[in-house]
Amino acid sequence: MTPAGYLAAAKVPITVPAGQHGPWTLRRQVVPPSYYPRVGGPVLTFLARMTPATLHTEFGDVVMEDSAEELRRHLPIWMAARGRVLVSGLGLGCVVRGLLANQRVDRIDVVEIDRHILDVVGPEFRHQRRVRLHHGDALTYPWDWRAGDSWDYAWHDIWTEEGNGVPLHRLHMELLARYNDHVGRQGAWALPREVKRYIHGILG
Repeated sequence: MTPAGYLAAAKVPITVPAGQHGPWTLRRQVVPPSYYPRVGGPVLTFLARMTPATLHTEFGDVVMEDSAEELRRHLPIWMAARGRVLVSGLGLGCVVRGLLANQRVDRIDVVEIDRHILDVVGPEFRHQRRVRLHHGDALTYPWDWRAGDSWDYAWHDIWTEEGNGVPLHRLHMELLARYNDHVGRQGAWALPREVKRYIHGILG
């Protein structure tokens, strides 16, 4: 699978319904041809959440999009993953689609805390034999460690409301620490370089 193939596979399909879903808004925007290299096609999909800090805006805080520019940041995950993979956070489902394009990935466990996201994005994956969706908090989800719940690779990509007092990279560090003894390799979205160095030092 080429990088371009992964990017194409990860795009949000038209079957995922746009509109208001609880506090979330999923919307699509048609873009002019000059934007295609950055977006990856004629349509860009956004996922936004309304928060107290963004009530004055039309859609709220944009949590993620399926632009080629953003999807490229996930290429290392898709190309390195194999075996059984854990994903913290479903979002638009782009990470899962990219992993499904990798034939070396046997099974994907996805933990998503928000029922609205599972109801909107989840149906696409419910009949995929390699995907299992779990409703819960990845920081506290009751895995059965004694029964051997473990993964070859994990990717943590959760979201937190800006200004809630807990920086996103801190939550990702807690996830990395929690799963350290049960995962072969791990990664997390948008960690600052100095945090990556620190994590490498404490987790090995």
